[in-house]
Amino acid sequence: MIYFLIVLFLIVIALYIIVNHYFSKVVTRKVKDEDYLYNNQIEQGLIDKNFYETLVKEEATIRTKDGLQLKGYYIKSNEEKHRTMVFVHGITVSHICSIKYIDIFLKNNWNVLIYDQRRHGKSEGSYSTYGYYEKEDLDLWVNWIIDKKGKDEIIGIHGESMGAATVIQYATINKYAKFIIADCGFSDLYELLIRKVKEDFNGLLNPILFLSNLKSRIRAKFDFRWASPINVIKSSELPMMFIHGNKDTFVPWDMSVDMYNAKTRGIKRLYIAEGAAHAEAIKVDKMKYHTEVMAFVNEVLNKNNFIE
Repeated sequence: MIYFLIVLFLIVIALYIIVNHYFSKVVTRKVKDEDYLYNNQIEQGLIDKNFYETLVKEEATIRTKDGLQLKGYYIKSNEEKHRTMVFVHGITVSHICSIKYIDIFLKNNWNVLIYDQRRHGKSEGSYSTYGYYEKEDLDLWVNWIIDKKGKDEIIGIHGESMGAATVIQYATINKYAKFIIADCGFSDLYELLIRKVKEDFNGLLNPILFLSNLKSRIRAKFDFRWASPINVIKSSELPMMFIHGNKDTFVPWDMSVDMYNAKTRGIKRLYIAEGAAHAEAIKVDKMKYHTEVMAFVNEVLNKNNFIE
């Protein structure tokens, strides 16, 4: 009997450790240092240091509905027009990882807003909820642009990874954005986590996800099943572009294909970047990335006869 109790105790302890690991891996994943990110992006050739550091950046702060202060940076194009792109970064990084996307829009006379999502960079927060609460934060940033530029402003939104999930879920409350670009996003968080648990434990410890989710409900007031971009897409008419690398092992690229296929209303476009790992489509072929993205943007602008 004593051996049975010892074994049971060890199993409970092991399960507790694993559940805590998955909880922290999802909602409190360690955020990377901004100086490291900046220097790393420069070393990879993703940021032109001279170009970026000569840009005039207007710092902005907003207060979220739950009292968090978020930090952002607004950059005007040389020939300022009534159009602004908002960029939303992924998990563990910050606005630094949005910088690699902005030059094409600045050069095409789009103003740019980049910001730190809650719990990242210089923004406050304790938990990441993969777009569930973050979509409300994005809405506040869009409203900030409207207050600054007026309701005639043409607004587009670009999201990477968790940012992609954020911008798609934002479609449910969108009032002003004209299109969405989702780069390497997941279609459904719970499905993604099921895949991760199967990879780690060959499906032998399925209770882990249930218990981790339960802890998230209690601590972060967030259920993993609430973050499901694909369910938003099915009923949205907002133009959307899906981008993914076919060598992505962090978020499988078939998830973007599924979202593209699920969208039956409104303009849509799919770009699968050959040989690109997670969030590296622009790194593998920047010119191709720019061409595909601007083709989508121009299609949206032309079809809707947007006048600046």
